Amino acid sequence: MDVQKFLIGEHIELPQMLSARENRVQKQNQLLQEYPMTLISFTLNIAGPIKVFSLAIKTYKEGLELIKYQCKAMGIPICHLEENHFATGYEGYLCVQSDAFKVKKALTELEENSSLGRLFDIDVLDKDGQKISRTALSLPQRRCLVCGGPTFVCSRSRTHSLNEILQHTISIMQDYFSEKYASHVASTAARALLYEVLATPKPGLVDKSNTGAHKDMDIVTFETSSLALLPYFKAFVNFGISHCKCDPETLLPELRSIGIQAEIAMLRATRGVNTHKGIIFSLGILETALGICYANSILINCNILQDLCKKIAAPMADDFSKLTAKSATTNGEKLFVRYGICGVRGEAISGFPTLFDVAFPKMEQLLQGGYNLNDAGILTLLTILANSEDTNVISRSSYKKMTEIQHTLKEELANGLEHQDYLDFAQKLDQEFIAQNISPGGSADILALSYFLHFLKQDSNLYFIKP
Repeated sequence: MDVQKFLIGEHIELPQMLSARENRVQKQNQLLQEYPMTLISFTLNIAGPIKVFSLAIKTYKEGLELIKYQCKAMGIPICHLEENHFATGYEGYLCVQSDAFKVKKALTELEENSSLGRLFDIDVLDKDGQKISRTALSLPQRRCLVCGGPTFVCSRSRTHSLNEILQHTISIMQDYFSEKYASHVASTAARALLYEVLATPKPGLVDKSNTGAHKDMDIVTFETSSLALLPYFKAFVNFGISHCKCDPETLLPELRSIGIQAEIAMLRATRGVNTHKGIIFSLGILETALGICYANSILINCNILQDLCKKIAAPMADDFSKLTAKSATTNGEKLFVRYGICGVRGEAISGFPTLFDVAFPKMEQLLQGGYNLNDAGILTLLTILANSEDTNVISRSSYKKMTEIQHTLKEELANGLEHQDYLDFAQKLDQEFIAQNISPGGSADILALSYFLHFLKQDSNLYFIKP
């Protein structure tokens, strides 16, 4: 690892560091006079002449949030919080109304149980200014972040080079935030699946009112499946992160392998019921693209995501070129041979145009217009059905029936009905679909992806331009 590309900041000389330490002691004494209570003093342990750089700032902010949360969880009231942002290092001071030994024990647990904690320098002083040590609580001394041995031994003997220490420091930061990002995107994906299945009324689909045109699944089946898929949603993001420097068009074979594992986990959890096979495929590509963006520090917008999805899915174009009436086995392949309908694979190859150009913009428009997440989801679903060829609808009825449904939906949507009228229409359509055994599962997947993008767009740590 070339650590220098991360260490962009002001070089600090030894006299500046010594002065900063003296100033920190003065600040601690000042706060103890103003607030005669336990004082927490927080900085980072970063070796070398550069103390403040982008990743270090992010680590400091995360550490401060973790300290605040730990105090709240342990019932330690924070009476005063103050920060100094110096080139010699960011400093946080928290005056808390609690026994100093209790505070030290709580924050030592934080240092030990968080991977970032190895970089934290958290001093706890009682109201008289006495620093509480680990030995006072019969706690072990801190370990070297490079080899795991006693810190004072490695430091005294200069066991490790500066470059070695910095490499481990940067790795700890990178691994922590990558893991946090992947977990967040994965949980957002699972959340989107739950919002989709709970949106009611959905024509022909499982929702809170009924099981639609399905007799082998219900809401609990979908909830069980979503939980089983959570580790694989995280794996897709991590795959994108770890392959961020690869040509996106080379990733599909390995990505498919993760998808197959996810399908196996889904079928085990649901006892053989296919709840999310289509969405596993689509989310796998989208989440891989998100992982690539994160690892390459690319600000996310819809155009970038579409372009990456196209590149990742591009090799699938060969799947269609080789298809014949004899070789077509799945419903999707047979529909392509007969009607030229490419289904979800065609959507991916084109960069999910129904999602990015139709569904997601519609959902955002509705939410900005005052619709809640449920009702915006229902009208978005109707819009998707009206503007895409749902292979599930065709396989359960006919191509002609699908075109009739599209025509009817386009007429209804063009009428500019009132909010409740759309819901009433969806309710009526639900009964018709159930009677005719029609289930627009492909459109439901696009709806789930729309929820997914909406929730990501809401996150302040991600950046989306207008859809």
